[in-house]
Amino acid sequence: MPRKTVAIRGLNTELYTEVFSMAKKDGKNVADVVNNALEQYLNNDGTEAVTAGQTLSNSAEFILAIDDDGEISLSKDDIKEIAMEMGPFAIESNGSLVFEKDVDKNALAQITRIQVKSGIVKVPRTAYAQFLIKCKIQGKLDKY
Repeated sequence: MPRKTVAIRGLNTELYTEVFSMAKKDGKNVADVVNNALEQYLNNDGTEAVTAGQTLSNSAEFILAIDDDGEISLSKDDIKEIAMEMGPFAIESNGSLVFEKDVDKNALAQITRIQVKSGIVKVPRTAYAQFLIKCKIQGKLDKY
């Protein structure tokens, strides 16, 4: 069957982003997921394909992991790009993680949790309080 682009007016972009993230984790594309949902909808004579109470948020979250000798620096744009690809995500750090000075409260809203297992996480002084709220700290959280 030839590929054809279909635009859907009024599609919930947050829902689409979450489906995109889940499909990618499962090695599928959004077209596969939507085709399956449409088939289920047709097979159920137009009734809802998903039973009440089921939500997409039950999926596993994406975890950005920094291991032992790993070192990474994240800017506001980096955080937004990861969130666009994977949806809201968590960070687990055993290595060295630096949040650049442009990281603000809005960017941090895309991170569900930050776990500092060991190693050091450096954060901008201006956003230190927001990091304290998000972090589970077993290593070192350092402000600069």
